[in-house]
Amino acid sequence: MEYGSILLAAVGIGLLIFIHELGHFLMARMAGVRVEVFSLGFGPRLFGWVWRGTDFRLSLVPFGGFVMVAGQDPSDRRYPARESLYAKTVAQRALFWSGGVLMNLLFALIAFPLVFRAGVDFQAPVVGGVVAGGAAWEAGLQPGDRVVSIGDKSLYSFENLFVEVALTGGRATALRLRNPAGEERVVTVLPQWNAAGGRYELGIVGAMAATMPTVEIKPDSAAAVAGLRSGDVLLAVEGKPPLGDGVEPALTILSGEQPFSVLVRQVEGEGTIERTLRVVPGMSTTPGPLRIGVTLMPRVVAGWRQGAAFVERLGLRRGDVLLAIDGLAFTSGKLSMVSEGSGPLRLHVLRDGAEMLLLQPASAAERIALATDVALRADDSLLLMPEPDLVAAQAGLRAGDRIESVNGRTISTFEDLREVVEDSAGKTLAVVVRRAKSGGSSSWIDPMTNDLALADRSELTLVARAAQMPAGITPHFRALTEEVRAESFGAALRLGTAVSFDLIKQLYVTMKRMVTGDVGTKNLGGIIRISQVSYQAAQRGPSWFVYLMAMLSLNLAFVNLLPIPVLDGGHLLFLLIEKVKGSPVSSRVFGYSQVVGLVFVLMLVLFVTYNDILQLL
Repeated sequence: MEYGSILLAAVGIGLLIFIHELGHFLMARMAGVRVEVFSLGFGPRLFGWVWRGTDFRLSLVPFGGFVMVAGQDPSDRRYPARESLYAKTVAQRALFWSGGVLMNLLFALIAFPLVFRAGVDFQAPVVGGVVAGGAAWEAGLQPGDRVVSIGDKSLYSFENLFVEVALTGGRATALRLRNPAGEERVVTVLPQWNAAGGRYELGIVGAMAATMPTVEIKPDSAAAVAGLRSGDVLLAVEGKPPLGDGVEPALTILSGEQPFSVLVRQVEGEGTIERTLRVVPGMSTTPGPLRIGVTLMPRVVAGWRQGAAFVERLGLRRGDVLLAIDGLAFTSGKLSMVSEGSGPLRLHVLRDGAEMLLLQPASAAERIALATDVALRADDSLLLMPEPDLVAAQAGLRAGDRIESVNGRTISTFEDLREVVEDSAGKTLAVVVRRAKSGGSSSWIDPMTNDLALADRSELTLVARAAQMPAGITPHFRALTEEVRAESFGAALRLGTAVSFDLIKQLYVTMKRMVTGDVGTKNLGGIIRISQVSYQAAQRGPSWFVYLMAMLSLNLAFVNLLPIPVLDGGHLLFLLIEKVKGSPVSSRVFGYSQVVGLVFVLMLVLFVTYNDILQLL
């Protein structure tokens, strides 16, 4: 099945290239231009045949293809003028260079209605989980909410929502939601920039289908030692099915350090068998990396829920660094300490490099609300939190301590700390730490570091230990999908046409957002990513595969229309210049432009391939 899907993906990509070049071929024949070569791929000819004067060939390098016609280079005078492209009118040449784009558009306009008439499964635009501090969390989205529309655009898939949010440019956007009870409401969200992904996001994951997940097992892991195999169906974790409310507890157990039992269904011969297996994390044939058991302390305000009146009255801002609460240094990483106080709330924060005191009368209910309505994230200040019962905690490290040096080496980043610990080879580490003041300070800032003031240095000694390797189980849940099917061919035609124009609009806005920096260039993908996505689409079924091919066909049409020399759009630009000035551009200008365009395209190919490799790694 996998080999068949890979082959289908390769055939699909080849089909799009064939369709594009077929457009050039047909337009050339319509204009009476001799077609010398019709090639799938570049480089040396592997095999082919000659028919009516055209060499139809398959070439060695399978990236793209080309059609070579007589007189494509104005200096080529091997054939009579009536058979050469250079002698044709501007309109005829424009049709030739538009042929590939028109065929790609035609394929999409035919494929989309056929797909929607047959029915195609999309991931439902239903919220499965909300990231604390994210845009959706702030707006009050809940698991189970269906996103009916974004702005004035109705949604039919989670992928559609993902793209529309990425193209908002970070502007406040209205979402129409429908909860499981059928009640609708409209909320305003402010998408947040994800630097790692290079796009604006809501901070949600899609809902999962009510089917048991399959598992991927890491070789030599504790799960592999216990007898689990990749592809097993996970039926229960500690006696409870990993569905609905049981998903989070199951994930916690699977990633934890305590032994647990799982019930799985495994392929056995021609059938299947159910087995209960006991997994003991740490029972791996591969030792884990050396660790001391610390994490970065959350203390930066990531966001708060909309309508949190007390937070707004307090004047808290996103990016504020918490220094102290009610006269006590904030070293716990947990806002629960707010609810432990009484009377006016005193909050010392670091904002724009200066210490500020936020002071507001606060009831017990408002204190509790603050602790639940505000989300925190870690920063790079190296204030640490020791994990219970591990090396650092046993050596005396406390929450809020900052490690300044290890064995005389200055520690500036968390990566520095990780590196020196992993290289320690089990030897004793002399760790110099500084600890936050306990309380009663008039100023919580150290003027030397412009951060939380710390007390005198002290030294701890500890020995790093090999981290207990996780069980090595990665469950793969199936996304909740819904079939989109038009009731008639007329409805399918309308829907397919609307989707085509929506995708063209998205491509234009995406290009515009990349220029303005609102969409990162790391989202660009090349042949490797296209092959991956095509393979995944092939596994999802023929309708989804054809839908993806139609989308890629529109992408190919759009890219080829860009006014870049060597692309179709570049040739159309030169024809426009010729029409305006009354004569073609000089052969010298044309030649140099082709070289520049080719270099640009090759650099772009290298860049997107580099992006693809990073994604793989």
